[in-house]
Amino acid sequence: MKRLLRRYMLGLLSLSMCVMTSGCWSAFEIQQVDYAKAFGIDYKDGMYHLYVQTLDFASVAKSESSTKSANTPPVWVGHAEGKTMSLALNELFRTAQLHMAWGHVTAIVMAEGVLTNKHIKEVFDMLGRFPESRYTTWVYGTREPLEKILSATSIYNMSPLDSILHNPLPTYMEESLYPPVLSFKLIATHNDPATTTYLPSIALNDTQWAENEKKHDLFLVEGAFFEKTGYDFEYFPRSQLPGYHWLIKDMRRAPLLVQKDGTIYGALSVGLPKIKIKPVIQGEDVTFNIDAHYLTALYEYLVPTSYEEMIQISEVKLREQIMQTYRHGLERGVDIYGLQEKLYRKNPKLWRKLSNNGSKMMLTEDSIKDLKIHLTIPYTGKYKRKV
Repeated sequence: MKRLLRRYMLGLLSLSMCVMTSGCWSAFEIQQVDYAKAFGIDYKDGMYHLYVQTLDFASVAKSESSTKSANTPPVWVGHAEGKTMSLALNELFRTAQLHMAWGHVTAIVMAEGVLTNKHIKEVFDMLGRFPESRYTTWVYGTREPLEKILSATSIYNMSPLDSILHNPLPTYMEESLYPPVLSFKLIATHNDPATTTYLPSIALNDTQWAENEKKHDLFLVEGAFFEKTGYDFEYFPRSQLPGYHWLIKDMRRAPLLVQKDGTIYGALSVGLPKIKIKPVIQGEDVTFNIDAHYLTALYEYLVPTSYEEMIQISEVKLREQIMQTYRHGLERGVDIYGLQEKLYRKNPKLWRKLSNNGSKMMLTEDSIKDLKIHLTIPYTGKYKRKV
């Protein structure tokens, strides 16, 4: 009798646990989910404009499969507007035909109209409160239509995720001109009054690649946005940033043309920098000493010249590009190399006084007192150096 009663009680307990367990009643089938992979954000005429790039599960899965489809994977872009980001998002929900999953967003693209101190704070305040948002999304600025950016497809009918927009690191390793930025880094630099906020500018190029003689739009990073001291963001095209990458500590490699008086001697691949920037304080006068060492590889040797002369020409060229970029920044109130932050880390009290708590540019034409560049060429390809 006791054994029967014990079995009855255990059965009742098991049944009650099954009833209380929620299980996965709120789960959605994979084919019933719209996966948001990228945001596009703009602000104009007093309204936030929100663009969302969505992919179906089959398109997302292609990035992990070697099988390529005969057809271009579909890319859907939704657009809505509202007085706030949240209202724009809710407006988008009205026409969404499927449940939207937000935990897989890997890119955020901001148009020039939203690149102001006020709007960036509002954008990331909303995204930070969203339960599914992540701080490891790639962030870009752009001057092109957001719908066009988010509608671009990849090569070989591969998943749209196999592109610079969603995976910029492979391209950056090949040519380290404009480092990609994750959202947590953008938030950190924007909240730090002494740090210059930087944002790569993404665009589309339809002149270099073609499929069966038909031009194809592909992504490229063609410049950058920098936060102006105490103000909004300034756009710099590639032509005004010839030396920006030379003082990036994480630069992997970048090309340098060895040229003097119209003669091209060769081309170097410069990388693996060791950079030291030191503020020199004399009373309330602050200057900066920069010491940079690089390892290079010689991949083109067109006109015979001595090793020492090639090094000298290269160091002069690199120094000129760094100073040219620095002056372009000064003209528009931008501390491109983040020199003011070096003073802030060493003497925050003096930085606050000279910069009026970060609202005034404290740099001048003569702020870089000493710029030392050191190049070595340990690698010359399969050919040995003769001189």
